[in-house]
Amino acid sequence: MLSFIRSLFASSYGKNKPKFFIWYPEGTTKSEKKLLHKIDFFILTYGCLAYFAKWLDQANLSNAYVSGMKEDLGMYGVQYNYAVTCFQVGTILGGIPANLMLTRIAPRFFLPGCELIWAILTICTYKVTSYHQLYPIRFFIGLLEGTSFVGMQYIIGSWYKRTEIGKRTAIFACSAYVGTMISGYLQSAVLAGLNGTNGIAAWRWVFIIDGLITVVIAIYGMIFFPDTPDKTTAFYFTEEDKRRCIERMVEDDREPQGKLDRGTFGRCFKSWQLYVLTILWMFWNTTVGKVANTVMQLWMKADKTDNWSLYQVNNVPTAINGWNIVMILAANVYVDATGRRMVVVALNLAILLFGTICLVIWDIPLGLRIVSYLFAGMDGPLSPIYMAWANILCGNDSQVRALTIAVMNSCGAALTTVIQQFLYPTTDAPNFSRGFRASLGFIIGMCVWVVVVRCFEMKAIKAKEAMQEESIDGSEPEVVAISTIGKV
Repeated sequence: MLSFIRSLFASSYGKNKPKFFIWYPEGTTKSEKKLLHKIDFFILTYGCLAYFAKWLDQANLSNAYVSGMKEDLGMYGVQYNYAVTCFQVGTILGGIPANLMLTRIAPRFFLPGCELIWAILTICTYKVTSYHQLYPIRFFIGLLEGTSFVGMQYIIGSWYKRTEIGKRTAIFACSAYVGTMISGYLQSAVLAGLNGTNGIAAWRWVFIIDGLITVVIAIYGMIFFPDTPDKTTAFYFTEEDKRRCIERMVEDDREPQGKLDRGTFGRCFKSWQLYVLTILWMFWNTTVGKVANTVMQLWMKADKTDNWSLYQVNNVPTAINGWNIVMILAANVYVDATGRRMVVVALNLAILLFGTICLVIWDIPLGLRIVSYLFAGMDGPLSPIYMAWANILCGNDSQVRALTIAVMNSCGAALTTVIQQFLYPTTDAPNFSRGFRASLGFIIGMCVWVVVVRCFEMKAIKAKEAMQEESIDGSEPEVVAISTIGKV
């Protein structure tokens, strides 16, 4: 038993574990660093800005709701939940076909093109006069924004080695929390400076500003985004750079194989990765973190004892985002450098359990209540850890990797939609006891399931090592990727 636990929490790098590093492993050449600078700058600037815009828009709906939209559109029941559900349904439907199209259509045009259209729809939101008009707009925005997360996860997984991918995925994930934070500050700034200007309410101005920001980001992406290593035509890469980008992935035993055809679905549905990773991601989508800012805002708005101002209602919950950003970066730097993924996951799950248990108890002091929202909402570090894990485990088949990531996200979003609709309705504010109890149960389930995923990985690694030893003893060495082992 002790041996199993040691294996469970051991480094995923095995005997090849590098010395601890922050950004580059020891021995990285100057030319390799220069190439990584280019890759990092152009992929992460567009990816982070696009994801920032997505979450700025997503959080703006919540901030608009508590800043005048509720009263202006007569949203006194569960209409807010319906608007969120429309958005989520669009996201669910958009992700899978979008990621498959990314393997055939240049990402430089596809992803920014979708972003440009959702920017226009966001600007149009300022004209709505009833919640009935809001629903279809949110659906189509969700359909287009559904390309952003899964598309960028696929692109990041196409460019980076396993010792590099965690940090980059973490920086990308931080954009969501920055967008949510900025949304609160933007709402407060607009309330102070633009409310009523040209006869337009502050919450309407926020959608206009948000949309204009997104237009600029989409244009930037069309010009500078580099596609994938095997298809890039980016002007800032030399021919030597392009060759080296492909070589790097081959060295990492993650050379993309396969093509988009009827066999893509067969290869995907026969792999264990699709099932175990999708269930893991669905568990991640059940935490309080999915609604932490909204439920904290609604608690503060309903709290008559402490009399929070509208500016505090918009700004104080952004502490959840700041806390997540710090922990996301720290956790994923550690995982990349050591390979000890399960150690970080266990610590994160313990923090989630503590915060959620406190919210279930509810009758606790004010200071502990705020800490509880911070802890229960700290699901951020798990997102890049799980997605980087998926990119690594599916690394040698680009179509299967794209489909697996998209299915993970769509199933997770579907579950989130159900949970938000039935367990976190706005009518339950300020104490979402049903939601808090359900999230606690799901976190306990995630504690078990993450061990299942790790066991599948360890089994695949052992099978890979055994096959390599056989090929060495027999004829020529054969490279066998983790992602090809363990078909179901």
